[in-house]
Amino acid sequence: MFRLTHLGLFLLALAFGLASPVSAQPFVHPGGLHSQADIDRMKTKVAAGESPWIDGWHVLIQDSKAQSDYKAGPHRYMMDRGRAQRDAMAAYLNALRWLISGNTAHADCAVRILNGWSGKVNEVSHGIDQPGLGGIPIGTFAIAAELMRSYPGWAYADQVRFKRMLVDFFYPVCHDFLTRHNGRCDTAFWANWDTCNMRAIMAIGVFCDDRAKFDEAVEYFKSGRGTGSISNAAPFRFDGGLVQWQESGRDYAHVMGGQGLLMEMCQIAWNQGLDLFGYDNNRLLGTAEHAAQYTLWKGVPYTYYNNCDNANQFYISENYHGRLDASHFELVYNHYVVRQGLEAPHVKLFAALRRPEPGEIDVLGYGTLTYTLDAKASPLQAEPPPVPREVSATPGLARVELKWSPSGAYNADGYEVSRATVPGGPFTSIYSTNRWTTPSYTDTGVEPGRTYYYTVAALNNAGKSAPSAPVSVVPAKREALPPDIQSVSVQGTLYSKAAGNSFQVPAVGRELDGSFAGQSMDGDFSITARLVDWKGSVGMMGLTIREPGTSKPRAMAVTLGEVGGRLARFRTRVDGKTTVQRGCDYTWLPVWLRIRRVGDDFTAYQSSNGIEWFEIGKSTVALPRTALVGLLASTGITPPGRKAKDSPEGIFDHVLIERQPSPPPAAPAALTATTLGDHGVRLDWKNASETSQSGVKVEASLDGAPFYEIADLAADASRFENTGIDHPAALHYRVRTYHTGGYSAYSNVAPVAPAPQAK
Repeated sequence: MFRLTHLGLFLLALAFGLASPVSAQPFVHPGGLHSQADIDRMKTKVAAGESPWIDGWHVLIQDSKAQSDYKAGPHRYMMDRGRAQRDAMAAYLNALRWLISGNTAHADCAVRILNGWSGKVNEVSHGIDQPGLGGIPIGTFAIAAELMRSYPGWAYADQVRFKRMLVDFFYPVCHDFLTRHNGRCDTAFWANWDTCNMRAIMAIGVFCDDRAKFDEAVEYFKSGRGTGSISNAAPFRFDGGLVQWQESGRDYAHVMGGQGLLMEMCQIAWNQGLDLFGYDNNRLLGTAEHAAQYTLWKGVPYTYYNNCDNANQFYISENYHGRLDASHFELVYNHYVVRQGLEAPHVKLFAALRRPEPGEIDVLGYGTLTYTLDAKASPLQAEPPPVPREVSATPGLARVELKWSPSGAYNADGYEVSRATVPGGPFTSIYSTNRWTTPSYTDTGVEPGRTYYYTVAALNNAGKSAPSAPVSVVPAKREALPPDIQSVSVQGTLYSKAAGNSFQVPAVGRELDGSFAGQSMDGDFSITARLVDWKGSVGMMGLTIREPGTSKPRAMAVTLGEVGGRLARFRTRVDGKTTVQRGCDYTWLPVWLRIRRVGDDFTAYQSSNGIEWFEIGKSTVALPRTALVGLLASTGITPPGRKAKDSPEGIFDHVLIERQPSPPPAAPAALTATTLGDHGVRLDWKNASETSQSGVKVEASLDGAPFYEIADLAADASRFENTGIDHPAALHYRVRTYHTGGYSAYSNVAPVAPAPQAK
């Protein structure tokens, strides 16, 4: 394998004008993730007991990895990167505790961890996810070592040995990944794989005073071929400044992880006098604002993304939507908003929800302690959030789906759902979280036919809101299958008219020969359904159209399954041969599916919301004009020696067969917006027909900025109160309705008008 020497890299940088003025300067120490000014600030503020630093300190010292008796488990080639990261994190946290408190027991613990690893490692890292995600602990080890370099108890010879480990055994695996990407195409791996190795190489460069390595990371950030370079990690910029992260169609746990690792790398560069945060007009800030806005359940723009492996990401991911387990927003907020004075309102809200920010295992976190610059700019929450509004309950087959609107109250870090069986209670809590902003909950522990009453309260670090007004609902009972369905459906299929026709389909058979629940249908038609969930060892679940009356029928199916149950595929079988067309490689439950037949042409679609549909495949098959159409449920493979916990089955609702998809509903009209006190706006409008729509979306624009969704309401909603806003007069609103045929046109745009004066 061709590899440039350090000298060669440096000469190339000079030849192409890549070396910055900073490159000529010696490294600043300490100058990894934290500078001496940062350390002094933390030490002074904690000693004085000042909030919010002291609050962050109290969270950090409770971490099991921050204890001075932590025992590391080094391995000669980092067989278990998870264990390596825990050890690296423990070294980092103990180093912080020493620097802030002066307690040398923590310094000695950090030294034991670092020396234990440098004394054990004697091979370049390899194994599962190596080269690749081993860059996470490698970077953290280098960050921890930079904090410990001034400790008299870490012998010079031990520091030299640690540097040798970083350079001889850790750096090569990071460099190899960014150079070769394990022999695959450059965009085959997601951004967090690249970013962890970039961060590692930069941190190694600082601790080892190796300018070539530092510059290697900088140049990869600016122009690397893989997904970690800024133009590939943040490929789409929108009007208004939001920027889509590369993994937005995958899931939001990885979005947050990749962003956090890159933010930490930029912080290291900043401490060496190089501003990567501001590169390309603050492009990285745009990704954090996009992610924060989406996590707070406001709409964001999204552009179709694909990679060299044809991963297909048609729409933004709902997986981990609303998850607050991200610990880099204090870093983002303090740098861009507090230090630079830039606008990032959703980053600010996210940081406040996590304050005092905890740590994690990949992104180091504890940012309230480590990054807060100004106490007045970073207060702890002082008041509980307002009561959730627009609570609705939809009955399903042995389930109840609850949904509500934040109504502008973006200071809730979770919700508590309570249930009763009589109107006045008592209400018992059945669900509570302080780590998700998701305004919905599905109760599956219900008895069909029994009346339930629900309330929802909002939570944050300051307390809990009052409960919402109760809503009542009766979960659906099983009904007899209609005769035209019963005659061709697998035995044991359960059915109810609730939730737009609900089915529980036992899984029998494999792949396209799985069990079937449906009916005969002639001519042209479309079938649409939402795959809500599945149980047991399933193989594929979805929709199918098949030839009747044969053992191996010609058939097609749009399914979800395989590789963790996340691959959406359109399969067509003719004469025993099956062809496969790819939908989203990262498809999460629930998912909407559709097949449309026109003559012998069949088209498959998928959707995350049942409103916006994306074509994933077409086929032409000579099927009889009368075919079987319905739901498919196939079994998977139970690992040897294991028993399936549940009998395999698929759970579907909103099952609809129609001659052709319905056109979008008519637009609402006569929208008005009126101030409601100092921090609220009341919207009123008229729906064209509540019976022909499934819901109403509300969008808002501030000072002429792009419109973004702020609420998703029930079909019969004709008013909405947007609360918890600072400048109501600067807002404009519009609404639109929707069903499975798509969105209506928008209503009129309504500026906010003053409340009428009492006569």
